[in-house]
Amino acid sequence: MNCLSATFKYLLYFLNLIFVVGGILLIVVGSIMLSTMGNFAAFEGAVNTQTIPIIIITIGCVTFLVAFFGCCGTIRENACCTTIYAICMLILFALQLALSIWIFAANDKFLDKMSSVVNTAWNENNAAQGYPMDALQLAFKCCGNTGFEQYGNAVPASCCGYKDRNEVCEAAIYTQRVGCNSEFVDFWASNTDLIRWSSLIIALFELGIFIVSCCLASAMRKR
Repeated sequence: MNCLSATFKYLLYFLNLIFVVGGILLIVVGSIMLSTMGNFAAFEGAVNTQTIPIIIITIGCVTFLVAFFGCCGTIRENACCTTIYAICMLILFALQLALSIWIFAANDKFLDKMSSVVNTAWNENNAAQGYPMDALQLAFKCCGNTGFEQYGNAVPASCCGYKDRNEVCEAAIYTQRVGCNSEFVDFWASNTDLIRWSSLIIALFELGIFIVSCCLASAMRKR
């Protein structure tokens, strides 16, 4: 193996190790987002809130697998495997870039949708629906749709973090909590900002890996 091929090989191996870690981080971030929503994700009106976390977890799993096998393929120095890996990385680049562009383009509309999800939960906050506001208030430590004042003198226990609805919620606690609508939208706003910029950066790295993989595969064929 000449000096150029060796350089491409170890550069690609190093980048793959980074992407193995990156894939794990994507899985962790998506899982934390799902976990943060708690039982609220089970609310029928909140089904759309699971879309982005599931997409992130899926991309993280695919990224991890492709990068892991890319590490193995690089060590074996097989031109065919390296070419297939390059194609997989190009597909990942396209998916990651599409996710980033979609979040950039539809961010405001998506946040409006998240606000309407909380409005729906508030309007359907009854025993038949399983009191969806309770799950939201427990998960995000908030109270009411726009504030605790909406409950009047019947502030639920979940506004104080109590799961038992028979508990008495103290004013000293619930008066310090903001409305769930703003809290839920802020949660998604901060996470979508993180996702769209990190997705764009990861996509650029994937494009770089695709180019390095093609160069390495070409160098392998010329040996």
